[in-house]
Amino acid sequence: MMYPYTTDSNERKLVLFLLVIISLLLAWFLNRILEVLQCTLPWWIDAPSVVGFCGIFYTIFDKYLWRISILRRIGLVKVPNLHGIWKGYIASSFDAHAAKHDATIEIHQSWTRISINLRTQISKSRSLTAAILTENQDAILISYEYLNEPMPNAKITMHTHRGTARLTLTLDSQTLEGEYYTGRDRQNFGVLRFRRL
Repeated sequence: MMYPYTTDSNERKLVLFLLVIISLLLAWFLNRILEVLQCTLPWWIDAPSVVGFCGIFYTIFDKYLWRISILRRIGLVKVPNLHGIWKGYIASSFDAHAAKHDATIEIHQSWTRISINLRTQISKSRSLTAAILTENQDAILISYEYLNEPMPNAKITMHTHRGTARLTLTLDSQTLEGEYYTGRDRQNFGVLRFRRL
């Protein structure tokens, strides 16, 4: 299940403003066409035309258009497209970082909503909140809180817990790496590294 995430990018204000302007123009154009055709629509169809156009365009932009690379090149969209499957590993303080445990992150994302699901052989976690910080010129940061649940084959000492992860997206947008730490019950920390498939 995806949920809204926060970002420090001001693009959401600008895009919404542009969508409203486009919706106003299209509503005006539709009105002119209907006048030329001498077609009268009921008040309940004509009145929400601006809101209707804006809702349609916002939905299309949120799901699809924000991923178009040209919008990134012109600076309209700064939020990175993280959608996809990422393979990598976790190294944990639980075993003194002695081993790299295989892990997979599956990210579902729209322009305003996200879910981050991590799976290893012994547990799975899902994000509860997330933030994507784009204004730092050196790196894009993804920070999220998660709920981790052990698999049936996990050690008896492993139990459901909360934690936080902070990942950096490389400039080529193909690698996520960072660190995590768990809540007071586990008190573990470690490193994460993933590459997009």
